[in-house]
Amino acid sequence: MPLAQVAPRADEHGKTKEPLPQRPRGPHPYRVGVAGRFSRPEDAPLRQVLAGWAAEYHGLVVAVAAKTLKVQDRSLAEDVAQDVWLAVWQRLLSGQNVDNPRGFLAMAARRRVYAHYALARVRREEATDYSDAAAVARLASWIGAAA
Repeated sequence: MPLAQVAPRADEHGKTKEPLPQRPRGPHPYRVGVAGRFSRPEDAPLRQVLAGWAAEYHGLVVAVAAKTLKVQDRSLAEDVAQDVWLAVWQRLLSGQNVDNPRGFLAMAARRRVYAHYALARVRREEATDYSDAAAVARLASWIGAAA
């Protein structure tokens, strides 16, 4: 049954609600770009800026992330770089200005690594069940080994 022909709905309190509006049909208002993503024409200059920065500074972002990560976590450098590029894109879309892209990207990569470790610490603390005897024994052995 088409949505426009549905009778008004009643909520749990017996009040009636108007039927939901019908979805607009026809072509999408934005051009379909690579991989089926929609892009707004007014974002084209920002896409060019981001593409230029990515071509010039991607190696820097990955290197700063790798240098800031612990040795055993160096494989996460590309993931951190991807998060940085997403944050930069969101910043550009929000209209915020970046005066020094090299410094901004390096700082963003370092901060993203710090956030990764802070979140990992929180997850580790939440995952420790101190009512479990095995977990307490393991924690005591770690403390004893560190002392």
